[in-house]
Amino acid sequence: MNDVRRLAEGVICVGFEGTRVDAALEATMREIPFGGWILFGRNVANIAQTRALTDQIRACAGRPLIAIDQEGGRVMRLRDGIEEIPPMMALAAAGDEALAEQAGAQIAFDLRRAGVNLDFAPVLDLALFRMNTVIGTRSFGGDPKNVVRLGGAFARGMRAGGVVPTYKHFPGHGSTAVDSHTDLPVIDLDEATFRARDLVPFAELLPDAPAVMTAHIVLQSLDPDSPATLSQAILTGLLREEIGFRGVCFTDCLQMDAIAQSVGVARGAVLALAAGADCVLVSHSIALARESAEAIVDAVRDGRLPLARLEEAHQRVAALRGSLAEPLALDAPPPYPGLGREIGRRAVTSIRGGAHLAADASVVVSFEGVTTEGVQGTHAHHPSLAAAATELGLSAKAIPEVRVALDPSEAQIESAIAEIVSSGRNPVVLMRRAHLYRRQAEMVRRLLLRFPDALLVSAREPSDAFEFPQARNVLAVYGDDAPSIEGLAEILYGAAQPSGRLPQETAAAN
Repeated sequence: MNDVRRLAEGVICVGFEGTRVDAALEATMREIPFGGWILFGRNVANIAQTRALTDQIRACAGRPLIAIDQEGGRVMRLRDGIEEIPPMMALAAAGDEALAEQAGAQIAFDLRRAGVNLDFAPVLDLALFRMNTVIGTRSFGGDPKNVVRLGGAFARGMRAGGVVPTYKHFPGHGSTAVDSHTDLPVIDLDEATFRARDLVPFAELLPDAPAVMTAHIVLQSLDPDSPATLSQAILTGLLREEIGFRGVCFTDCLQMDAIAQSVGVARGAVLALAAGADCVLVSHSIALARESAEAIVDAVRDGRLPLARLEEAHQRVAALRGSLAEPLALDAPPPYPGLGREIGRRAVTSIRGGAHLAADASVVVSFEGVTTEGVQGTHAHHPSLAAAATELGLSAKAIPEVRVALDPSEAQIESAIAEIVSSGRNPVVLMRRAHLYRRQAEMVRRLLLRFPDALLVSAREPSDAFEFPQARNVLAVYGDDAPSIEGLAEILYGAAQPSGRLPQETAAAN
């Protein structure tokens, strides 16, 4: 069974702790030929350190897949030393296919400098429900045709840049607000609606795609008994036989609770391969990856997993590994310098009223705090709009800034409003999911009573832009990453006009 064990190990992509390959990890890499290694925020500090790490991985493990989630916006593992790109919904608001292709090419350029060869991006899930923050601005929007157009352009740019794009999360995570990191989403959607809407981006783009990632969701109309990751009807019947996908099918991480707390990681690996997956992700534990490999060997031995299926999966992963481009030099010249801020500026969408302010007449009000983002972990750092305006030379003097908790207490609300009133300036209010935080929404309403000309900015999903119909001036920016905030500063305090279009037409209605 030694050959079978090598096949089993070669269809697993695994994560690890730390920013370098220590002696123990080196021994593991040399001993076990895992098909790939995946990097998270815990592994990367800056691009130079990441390149040193990936060079170590290649030296120990040959030519493995080295993967990362580098989508843009809040899901970017690597930020230091690269061109930061806003989220995909910002690209959708800009609406420019060429811009989307440039974004894919720029991300690929930075990943190749870092020594990464596969990106778990772009997201093809639709943005359909205002409560769905697990997908949210990671999506290109709610229009399937637009998702096809822009998602395809983004992936084209990435492939041209020498990095493998991976469309996700098949067959579509947009019709649920449940986060599969913490629970198993069940989508009760009739098959006709699913096929005419959620499936469209995958059906259009996957026939020529090199890679796809599965969703840990139960789609009742297609397979009420198994999540898509473990469903033969979905991964073989729909994906392979009907759509005609010929690339590598990756599972989403099997340590997510939707799988780990139901069938378990090791059994999930066997079931996913039997269903039609080619490479299983065990993102956080080498011990569980070893256990999964043993479970795969046992399943072949007792006939639960046909050897031919394992050989097919291994062959696909090996072929993808053989196609990988070499890393680029760290000092290679970037193809699109300043692209992130251009996307941020072009994404700014006027929902209502005016968008320009005098820097010396405004005060920035920013709701701040730690949020839990399943795929990203915790999110706490929010770039300062006031600082961005000063750094870009749009304001001669520092703009006052009042920072408030995401869900402030009554005492915090009263203190903040008093500070804003005493400034004698009109507030620019950066909302972060006011539709989810009751007291944040209450403070915004009270601010509007005192300052009817306040300018509200929805800084995450555009849902907040429709929470306050009494507001005269409302913008949406789709992200609170640095380039999105810089683009907003150019609109508010510069001469640029907002030109973005709302890509989530259902935001006001659901």
